[in-house]
Amino acid sequence: MIRKLKLALSATLLICASVANATMLTGTLTVDNSQSVYLSTDDNTQGVLIGTGSNWTVTDSVLGNLIAGTNYYLHVYGENITGPHAFLGDFNLSGTDHVFSNGSNSLLTNTTDWQVSNSGWSNYTTVTSYGLNGVSPWGTRSGIDSNAEWIWTSGSNVAGATAYFTTAITATTNPQSASAPGIVALLLLSIGGIFARRRT
Repeated sequence: MIRKLKLALSATLLICASVANATMLTGTLTVDNSQSVYLSTDDNTQGVLIGTGSNWTVTDSVLGNLIAGTNYYLHVYGENITGPHAFLGDFNLSGTDHVFSNGSNSLLTNTTDWQVSNSGWSNYTTVTSYGLNGVSPWGTRSGIDSNAEWIWTSGSNVAGATAYFTTAITATTNPQSASAPGIVALLLLSIGGIFARRRT
């Protein structure tokens, strides 16, 4: 009997874990010349690394898990080595637990929904657009929507220039109010099922 109760509790906890991690962030991007991508719960803190790239001619992918009820910031650090510099990206959220700063589950690089700093994860300002995916000198980058814009700071194209991009990812559900009643009901059903089976 105790063993069956433990199994029911374990199964319920596994379901709780899957409910709490219901949203996945995916993205494709490139930065001329290199990038590091982070997920953070604080706009002024770098966060957890979820992807890197160091060849702007290659479209890189990122993947991150979001916990329901938690707000996040998508941080992209870009670094220029020489010549022109810019960031191009296409990001998506699965599920309905979170939305980007534009209120939807998809976000492209643009001058409205992104902010940038050249001095770290603070003092953000608006970004500058160099044109849509396909514009010279970068051409079209595969795997990124044609409406994504190449963006950067308003500074000059100098070797060693850096940019710290940020955009908000907002939780749309409260995990306690959204999932706790269902979890309790599931646990009670599991326990009730064990007792009903024992009586037959």
